[in-house]
Amino acid sequence: MKQKISEAILHSNQPLNRQIIQIDDPYMRLNVYWIFLRTGQSDILLSEQNYHSFYELQLMLDGYICQATESSGGKMETYTVEQGHFMIVPPKHNHQVVAASESGTRFSVAFQIESGDRYVQAALQRIADIAVFPMPEATPTYIRLMEAASRSRSPWAAREVSNLLQCLLLQLMNEMLPTQSPLFQRNVKPSPAARMSAEIREYISDHIGDGITVERVAAEFGRSSRQLNRVCRSQEGKSLNQLISAEKLNYIKELIGNSGLSFTEIAAVTGFSSEYALNRFFKYNEGYTLGQYRRLVTLS
Repeated sequence: MKQKISEAILHSNQPLNRQIIQIDDPYMRLNVYWIFLRTGQSDILLSEQNYHSFYELQLMLDGYICQATESSGGKMETYTVEQGHFMIVPPKHNHQVVAASESGTRFSVAFQIESGDRYVQAALQRIADIAVFPMPEATPTYIRLMEAASRSRSPWAAREVSNLLQCLLLQLMNEMLPTQSPLFQRNVKPSPAARMSAEIREYISDHIGDGITVERVAAEFGRSSRQLNRVCRSQEGKSLNQLISAEKLNYIKELIGNSGLSFTEIAAVTGFSSEYALNRFFKYNEGYTLGQYRRLVTLS
């Protein structure tokens, strides 16, 4: 498909847009095709449909826009980019700003980037997912400094804008990196609460067939159940009892599907006083009786 770029951008004479940037160093190769700071009423913030072979940053310093962007499946989906947020449209995806707040300020950058750095590669992969992210706190400062440099008569204006933009793009890509990525795990020392939470989960898993209870876990770790609940809720978003129940449900399902034990035997193995108590627990959490679940497993 032929590239299609808004006429307003192609004919822009903004000082920022006159700074055509190329960075070619061992860390990354960056080509910038335009930098556009658009402030005004909603009709100023709108755009024609675009299609091109490079990335396009849309960042809202004020107001909001609704960006229609082609998904990987070819369907146009609309994303709202509110003040203090940004999105980056990947190459070769139709996109258009279709609605906007009554007034606002939109910062756009069209760029191509190549880098062998694993963090940059991970961020570029996230761009392909098409999502909206919060911008770093320092973003407005970077943009103000870029604008000031572009308006100055300094012989180093282009270099200043280049360096500031490179720093800003790296900051934005850092926001896109998933915090649970293995990239972050190597040098991150877990907090005491995180370590205890992991140990609690491991203990529950190892002793789920022993009729484990909240009181038993508390005794094992030398803490009160209230203290352990605080740790579990802060790290897992669940109480200690909920963690035990979730692990117990998985264990019950495994026994129903694979062990050949009767329900009375499963009740005894999992710490329930009777088949009735086990069935009540299972139906409350799963919506099925034990018999209904066994039939489902058998049919599947």
